[in-house]
Amino acid sequence: MTSHPATGPRSSSAAIVHDFLVTEGGADRCALEFAQLLPSARLYTTFFDAQRFGDRVDPVRVHPWLLNRVLGPTSRFRSLLPLYPAYFTSLDLRQADLVLSSSIAFSKAVRTRADALHISYVYTPLRYAWDLDTYLDGSSYGAAARVGARLLRPPLQRWDRWTSARPDVVVAISRTVEERIQRLWGRDSEVIYPPVNVAEMELSGRDEGFLLVASRMLAYRRLDLVVGACRRLGRRLVLVGDGPERERLEAIAGSETTFLGHVSREELLGLFATCSAYVVPGVEDFGIAPVEAMAAGKPVIAFRAGGATETVVEDVTGVFFEEATVESLASAIERVEHRRFDHSAIRLHAQRFDRRVFLASWRDLFERLGVDPSLYSAA
Repeated sequence: MTSHPATGPRSSSAAIVHDFLVTEGGADRCALEFAQLLPSARLYTTFFDAQRFGDRVDPVRVHPWLLNRVLGPTSRFRSLLPLYPAYFTSLDLRQADLVLSSSIAFSKAVRTRADALHISYVYTPLRYAWDLDTYLDGSSYGAAARVGARLLRPPLQRWDRWTSARPDVVVAISRTVEERIQRLWGRDSEVIYPPVNVAEMELSGRDEGFLLVASRMLAYRRLDLVVGACRRLGRRLVLVGDGPERERLEAIAGSETTFLGHVSREELLGLFATCSAYVVPGVEDFGIAPVEAMAAGKPVIAFRAGGATETVVEDVTGVFFEEATVESLASAIERVEHRRFDHSAIRLHAQRFDRRVFLASWRDLFERLGVDPSLYSAA
């Protein structure tokens, strides 16, 4: 990767951009880590839920768009998809010497100065453009929404490829995403895995007999597979999270499945400590939650694709299932039940993805790129 040329000392001016801070997800946690790493940076976004995130980033630092004042941090933020490209394309951050865009989909498009440095941490190229069928298949979106999404796909693909040239440096969250960036954007990137706070997790041998998934309830996450597999086997399942597919999932679930919705961090840590195993039923770009489960010493049952292939070691930290079917997942659940796992070995593997490794990697990148050290925290 080519280093951005240093042009002498930079003033202490940095900005962080994140698509939206409404629900609790891995990308949002990365954005909050960036806010700590760049303590003087302003954070620009669309919707911001100060009640949920205000204890982790000072709301004074956060600059949401105008609609946040009108609608508040609405749970229907995804329905405003057509507005985001125009907003981020026009968002003028030319006052900043360093811009770090935390890009789920749109924030890489912001305007920066020619002599500034723009680094984009990319969770995936625009999913709504490149992987729309997977996003819609099995979802509860109506006919009008599906037609609208397919009409938007070609211009969104052009926009995504065009704005992919705006960052000076692209960093991918996994080798899986690195490959997509090269294939869809024609750009090189390097990989820095998202952070897991291993020290926060209790290494636990406790097992209260339930499988766990913590995920946004979107169709492409394939939560229907784990619901179906647990219903077939009669195994207890706890689902944490919310989203547009919750009602559909509740309709097909049996009494063995419990929907908790959003839970506190303390409650989630308790669930990691007491579950039998964690399940990844769909293709993850990386997947922080399964690594958190591993940090608690729990095995992971994962579909053999995407980020799970980079974090799960078969028969050491978990098992894979090969086909996206209820039958294949049910078989993997039974394999885990008949195998003994070393909880300490599982946790040791999770240390590779600890937040200290994440922060050290970013400091190393900043140093290589000639970023003013006064902009980022040393520890």
